[in-house]
Formats: sequence, C-alpha cells, structure tokens
Amino acid sequence: MAQRSNGKYLPLVAVAILAAVTAGFWAPCLFFGRVPATVQHQSWMEPWRGADAPALPARQWDPLLWDSVAQFYPWRVLLRRGLCSGELPLWSPYQYCGYPLVGNGQSGIFYPPNWLLLILPAAKFLGVSLALHFFIVSLLTFYFCRLLRLSVIPALFAALAFSYGGFMIAWALLPTLVASAIWLPGALAGIELTQRGRRCRGIVLLAASLGLTLLAGHMQIAAYVWMSAGVYGLGRMLYNLWHKQSAVWWPIAAGAGLGLMVGMVQILPTVELGVNSPRGSQVPTQQGWQFQQHRSLRPFELLTFVSPDALGTPASRSSADQYWGTKFGIVYSEHCGFAGVVTLLLALVAVIYRRDRISWAFAAAAVVVLSVIMGGPLMHLLYFWVPKIGLMGSFTRLLFVYIFLVAVLAAVGLDHVMGRISLNSQLRGGVCYLLGVAFIAVLLFEILPWGRRFIPMQPATDLYRPTELTRQIQKWCDPTEGRVLAITPRRAWSLLHTPNAVLPPNSATVYGYLSPQGYDSLSIDDYYEFAAKLEHEPPAPVENGNMMLLENYNSPLLARTGVKWVVAMAPLQVPELAMIWHGEGTYLYRVKGPNRFHVFGREGNPVEPIAARTGLNYVKLRLPPSSAARVVVARDTWYPGWHYFVDGRPAVARQHLGVFRRLELAGGAQSVLMVYYPATVLWGLFVTLVTTGALAAVASGCWMTARMSCSRS
Repeated sequence: MAQRSNGKYLPLVAVAILAAVTAGFWAPCLFFGRVPATVQHQSWMEPWRGADAPALPARQWDPLLWDSVAQFYPWRVLLRRGLCSGELPLWSPYQYCGYPLVGNGQSGIFYPPNWLLLILPAAKFLGVSLALHFFIVSLLTFYFCRLLRLSVIPALFAALAFSYGGFMIAWALLPTLVASAIWLPGALAGIELTQRGRRCRGIVLLAASLGLTLLAGHMQIAAYVWMSAGVYGLGRMLYNLWHKQSAVWWPIAAGAGLGLMVGMVQILPTVELGVNSPRGSQVPTQQGWQFQQHRSLRPFELLTFVSPDALGTPASRSSADQYWGTKFGIVYSEHCGFAGVVTLLLALVAVIYRRDRISWAFAAAAVVVLSVIMGGPLMHLLYFWVPKIGLMGSFTRLLFVYIFLVAVLAAVGLDHVMGRISLNSQLRGGVCYLLGVAFIAVLLFEILPWGRRFIPMQPATDLYRPTELTRQIQKWCDPTEGRVLAITPRRAWSLLHTPNAVLPPNSATVYGYLSPQGYDSLSIDDYYEFAAKLEHEPPAPVENGNMMLLENYNSPLLARTGVKWVVAMAPLQVPELAMIWHGEGTYLYRVKGPNRFHVFGREGNPVEPIAARTGLNYVKLRLPPSSAARVVVARDTWYPGWHYFVDGRPAVARQHLGVFRRLELAGGAQSVLMVYYPATVLWGLFVTLVTTGALAAVASGCWMTARMSCSRS
C-alpha cells in the first residue's frame, strides 16, 4: 500500500478538487442560465415549433431522455408551486383527471434536497440539484475508499470515476435515478463502520443512506442499493468470522430497520398506488422474461465500455454517429457502462497484481453483476423469484453497481502502483503523487468531455416557453369549469424520430390547466380501464406503455371526463365543437357538455349556479342558497384517501361510472368539501419523523462523545 502523507490537509485538498470539478462541469447550469434537458425535441413539437425551427432537432430523438422535459420538469414545477403556496402536492389535479402524485415516488415530495425548490425556480433547480448530487456521491465514494485504507489520491480517483462514469452521466437527465443511486457508497460505508467498531456512527450513516435512497423515489434503483448493501454486509461478516474476528450483525440490522422507517412516508403511498395501478396485478411471465432478455447487454456492446460512442450516440444528429440501438427499442442510457479505459486498466492491475481480499471480492462481485446485466442465470432467478423486481424496468440499470465496483477496484490498483515505486524516501512521496495526479488527469480527459457532449444544456427560457396557444388556454380554460384535451395521435409516437405532437400530456402541469391524459410509470387502474373504453383500445402508445393519449373526441364518454376544450393540429368538423381560436399550427375548440362539477336536484335536473374553489389537495363547492341539490358529481378520479364533508359534516362518496365521484346530499345543503389526506401518508410521516428525530439524537450523541474524547486527549 502506498505510503500515506502526514499532511492533514491532503483530504481537504481532495474534497476541494471534487468541488471544483463539480462546479466546472455544471457551470452552464449553475452560472449561465442553462438547463439539463432535451429542450431541442420540445422545440420541434406544437405549439413551440416556429417558422424558424430547424428541419430536424440537432440531437437524435431519445424517448427515455425526453422524460427530462415530459415528466421530471413538470413534477418539479408542481412541487415548487405547492411548497411556495404552503400546500404539499400530495394530489395532482392536472393529469389523469386527478392523480395521487405522492404515490409516484419519482415526484420526490419528501426527499430533502428537493425542498430547494422553495427558493429556486424549477429550471434552475434541475442543474443545481444534479451538481449537489454529483458532489455528494463523490464525497461518499471518497469516504468509503478511505475506510478501506486506500490512500487519498486513489480514493479521489474512485470518486471521480464513479461520479462521472457512464451511469451517472447517461441518466443525469432523469434525476430520480441519480438521486437514488448516489447513496450506495454511503450505505456500504455505514456497514464498514459498524464492522470496524464505530457502530453508532455506522448505524446512522447506514440508516440515512438506505432511507434517503427510498425517499429519492426510484424504487428499482433503491431496491438495488438495498440488495447491494445486504450482500456487502453478509460478506463483511463472513470475512470477519473466517479470520476469527468479531462479526456483529445487530448494527447492520438496526441500520436497515431504521432506514426502512425513514423511507416509510414514501413507501406506503407508493405501495398503495402500485396496488391500485395496472402494474399491481402483473406477475412475471415468459413474455416479460423475453423482454428482459431483449433489453440485456449483448457481448459486442462491451466495446462501449472502452469507447462509449463506439455504436453511436443520441447526442449527435449525424447519420454516421446515430445510436444503432434505437432501431431495436434499446436506449443508450440503459447500456452505458463506460468509466474510462484507465479505470479498467487499473482494475485489472488490482486483480492481477494486488490479489488481496478487497480486489478479489470486488472483482467477483463485478463479474456477477455483469452476468446479470448480460442476461445470465442469476437474472432469471431475480426476475421470477424476487417479487416485482423484474417488473420495474431493465436489469441493465444495475450498471451503476458495476461501475462502482470497477471504480473501487481501480483505486486499489492505483494504490498498488503507487506503493510499488522504489525510490529513496526524499523522492518517493513526490513521484507517487505526481503519478497519481497523472492517472487522475487521464481519467478526467476521458470522461468529462464525453459527459459534457452527452448532456444537453439548453437555455432555460426555451423550456416550456409561453406561446399564443398557451396564453389562449390560460385565458379561456378555467380549471374549475373543465379540462383541456390536446390530441396527439398515438400512432405519431415513435422510438425513431421526434413525434409530431401537441402539448405532451404533462404540459398541463406546467401551464396550470387540467388534462384527462398523463405520462407516468404508474396510473390508476380504474381510470386506465375507463380510458380504454373511451378509445375502444388501450390508450397507451405501443412504444410507451407509461403514456396515456386520448384522441377519440367523438366518444360520448369524453364529456364524462369534464373535457370542455379540445386542442388539435387539424380542423375538426363536429357540431359539438365550436372553434374559439386557431394559430401556431393548432386549433382550440370549446365542447358543449357538462362541467367538471355538476349538481342535480330532486328530479335529476341540473342546479345552477355553483361556485368552486380548488387547490392541489382540496375542492370546495358552494351551492346556491335554498337549493334543492340532491347529488353532486365531480368528474375527478375516485381514489382512497379523499375525505368528504357536506356543510362541515363527514359524508361518503361513491364511485360514479366506476372512476369518478358522486355524493348524495340532504335537502338544503350549502357546501361540499373534498380533502385529500391519505392514511398512508399520515402514518408514514409519523414513522419517518419519529425515526429521523431518533437518528438525529444518536448522531448528536456520537458527535458530543467524539468531542469530549478529543478534549480529554
């Protein structure tokens, strides 16, 4: 092992380097008003496509990275809107005729770093949040390597290789995956501390890391972090037993239990939505297994581990550079395992020449993880025997575990190389540091330019910029009156080219109008079935099962959704539609039909007028004085967790048409209040807050004990 420097400031210098690399890489977002999102593709859709739009976007269409614009930005806008108004957005009225946003873990409502939205605009937040997470993961990786008794420079190398390796860069535009993955080194570091005698500190770090990966919201990546921590903890205890050392299991169990309780506020509503979604009834099938095999990493794709763009890249529009896998439904990010050639070489040095417990254990783990990614027998075992894990997405997302293992192996190899230098004591230290710095420089030269080319950083002002159509919608379309249907034909949605779309579903969240459509990995089962009846076929495009597009404007069921306006890219000749505006390649129509809220009297006759006041989590209806109202129909999705009050007294709502809400009223009722506060959130929040308080107390006790020990010494 390389001789350590006696300089106490060397670790601080390493941290300063990590901070400088982070600030330099994300400088366009931090200081120059850029946003990490595929805005180029949005500028080719209506109504943002102007006369000066290029013939084709400058970047190849990537349907997965499009989610940065189509999903994550709208969710962050909604969270900021709620935080600034003092109302956590547990419910989103903007998509699917109402939807439990809290159940969608990727909204990250309870993830602490997302609360920066209280002070940052959503576009600015996207870049700041990524910079923060890249810095955190580099610190945690550095700390973990130091716990393995690696020198400062090798630990710095591992931190940079993992933080700016293929997974983190390729998935940066989908920030929830990055936010969930960064806590892997923290969890392993917590386990390492418990086995080195620092149990209190280890339990806190382990619990915090496991809890935060759950709160970050991507349950598939969180599951992989938990599984990796479990395997590492078991292996660490077996190693201690083999060498007849103390192997203490209870701190690991305590950390895992506390971590589970920290994440409970997100786990419970996500499980509730999962049970009530189409995915809730899904089970592993042979067809699903074939899909997983199709998505697995092919042997020839290992070439990209050496040269990330060897098979093309979506970052270029040039036909010579286009990513080949798009034609087969394979996404670049799913298969990007690049961490630098120098990283692979140093990892081989660790395996061939170091040959100690760390190198052998991490090399064996990397081979096992790679075999899963490539569709080996263990992937079959995980898909069919680990509940739900194979239904969350491709197993290739385990690449973040593989890259982490290779990065640590490379640090071990670099530590070995630096330790083998045979010079006199006066020269040895300086040569070792220069050699280590040279390796780091080569690594940065390999990964940083590639990363900057891959991640689009566009002007924030271009993201969902206002247009005349959006201004007309905001002028005419009152959310208390009804919803807006923007018609994008499902057949227009493609894996190969930017779709000819108008106002993609979650645009409603950004501009503040309501939509019967949506784009999310989970949807409410009853509403999906209703939409299928409305369309006479599945409402999701073949290429994207998470999206719900409605286009049957002639269906009598459409009025039941409360749609009062329709946006189309071509004229519609229907008597029930009255055009109120056209321009920017679009047409805006008003629909004749019932409003979002409808009140009926004794004989089933409408009772008018009705005043409505709505928020994110509540709806308040005021009925006219001395009305004979008997029934209120709200064309908002029925879902567990809503509570109803008539004139301040609790009431019961029933399902209308199997998906909406219907309340029976007594004569003379004056007001109806609907409030969303689900028991899953209340109980989960209680458990999370109590556990977080306990962890904070334990951490404070550890810190005070350490300070007292230092003062005595």
